[in-house]
Amino acid sequence: MGFDTIKRHGAAVFCGPALWKGFKTTTMTLGPLLLLLSALLHAAWNGLAKASKDKESFLFLTILLSGLLTAASLPISGTGFIFPDNRAFAIAVLSGVFEGFYFLTLSKALRASSLGKSYAIMRGGAMVLVWMYSTVLLGERAHGLQFLGAVFVLLGILAMNFQDLLKGKRQNLKNDIWAYISAIFIAGYHLAYHEALTENTDPKPLFLVAMIVSLPFLLYGIRSAPWQRLKATMTSHPARVLLCGSFATASFLIFLYGLKVSAPGFAISLRNSSIFFAVLFSVFLKESLTRTQILGATTIGLGALLLSL
Repeated sequence: MGFDTIKRHGAAVFCGPALWKGFKTTTMTLGPLLLLLSALLHAAWNGLAKASKDKESFLFLTILLSGLLTAASLPISGTGFIFPDNRAFAIAVLSGVFEGFYFLTLSKALRASSLGKSYAIMRGGAMVLVWMYSTVLLGERAHGLQFLGAVFVLLGILAMNFQDLLKGKRQNLKNDIWAYISAIFIAGYHLAYHEALTENTDPKPLFLVAMIVSLPFLLYGIRSAPWQRLKATMTSHPARVLLCGSFATASFLIFLYGLKVSAPGFAISLRNSSIFFAVLFSVFLKESLTRTQILGATTIGLGALLLSL
């Protein structure tokens, strides 16, 4: 398994042999638009989570709803809750463990830093980690554009923290640590998802298991008066919870279809445009991103696109 192999399977999350089999026989005209919509929805649900007051309870309700919606889609789409073997199921559970830690660190990253800054670091950092894993440990041959992309991502991350380093703002640097840790878990569940897909696991039950396994981690995040916090979030933001859960699920389902009608490498490149959308949502949230940080996020986004080529 290598970075190029991961891209052939959808680069991280939701692609399988059946999707790629139908690629040449389906129209490609909707593919780019669907993938851009998926990227927009992913950045949007992260933005809604950022705008919430109690991020831990909000994320728990979002993922719970996402799991319920995915479960409901199984009989509708004719997909059963079936795994090829015990190993595939075990990998699905491992994916959920990585997802659980990701959601925990995501809530802390969104609480400690701006959406545009934390999102760019998490997503760009994860891309570099997956690329390094593939090239260093698996011996995948790296191309010049991928090296350039990795450099862009690292320079962009440095630009995000440049002013804090220059002014000695150690607290800001400490706050950003959650985004860096989150990038590790994002890379982890990407690789685990891919490994499960190579076992011919259907993406929907794979995703459903991961969501179920991740819920106890999120429940741990609200261990202090959990029911009161959940009730308060549902009472104060019911529409936002429903919207966020729907966006999270739709971004997954649309990405599935986008992969079906688009070349995988091209698909993940467009999917990484979510970094740019996150910067826009950061502006809408009236977050104080500096010009240097906006430039850094843009550089990270460009680097992620180059890594996908």
